[in-house]
Amino acid sequence: MDLLPGGYNFMHVVFWGVMMLVGVGTMTVATILVVGLGLLVLESVGKA
Repeated sequence: MDLLPGGYNFMHVVFWGVMMLVGVGTMTVATILVVGLGLLVLESVGKA
């Protein structure tokens, strides 16, 4: 296997590594938004 920089496998490792980071980051943002919206709803219901 050719895992040297500039090699085909190296590019795959970098590509999938970046894609995984973006996926995790996106899920984190989505989770934070959902939790934030949930807290807003609970506060609204609590005040009503």
